[in-house]
Amino acid sequence: MVQINSNSVSPTTAVNHPSIEIIDSKELALRLRVPESWVRDRVRARSDDRLPYVKIGRYVRFEWGSQDLVEWWARHRVSKQGKNGGGPQGG
Repeated sequence: MVQINSNSVSPTTAVNHPSIEIIDSKELALRLRVPESWVRDRVRARSDDRLPYVKIGRYVRFEWGSQDLVEWWARHRVSKQGKNGGGPQGG
């Protein structure tokens, strides 16, 4: 049995946020409608803006619905003017 100290700050995870779903790279690729190789490329260290992920041993998982993934998505959204979200400054 795992006990959680309610006085401590815990990271955002599927454990304390039931709306977050743990998925693998194949499922993320399906949901984003991109090749699985594209997802794997965005996890590698050489990527400029890596997809947020969780490493469990040799396995990579994603937290669908997490704030980190939503923020990553927003940074890559292209506006009507053809510019990426660009982070906090918006351009």
